[in-house]
Amino acid sequence: MLKMANQIITLDRLKINGRLRRLARELRITVEHDADRLTLSNDEFGLLVSAPTLEEGIAGISEELSTLWEVYVAENPANLTRDALRLRSNLESLVAAGAGS
Repeated sequence: MLKMANQIITLDRLKINGRLRRLARELRITVEHDADRLTLSNDEFGLLVSAPTLEEGIAGISEELSTLWEVYVAENPANLTRDALRLRSNLESLVAAGAGS
């Protein structure tokens, strides 16, 4: 069986909280091929999605980022740990200033 090598795709926009947003920096996603499924991942944000198509995988990545956004960016910073504040800062750096929550 022929196994395809992992690929890296870069996303410059994602749907976060129901809104398509242009990213301030590219988000690198590793795509692994395994039989009839794709696994998309990003180490920076701990994202991991398994899907039958690339389109569905990207939608899953968007959903995971939306969840992280709700949990860390929408939360009062006083309620977050140091690690959570670092993740919050990384998430905010992903979305262009003024793009809102």
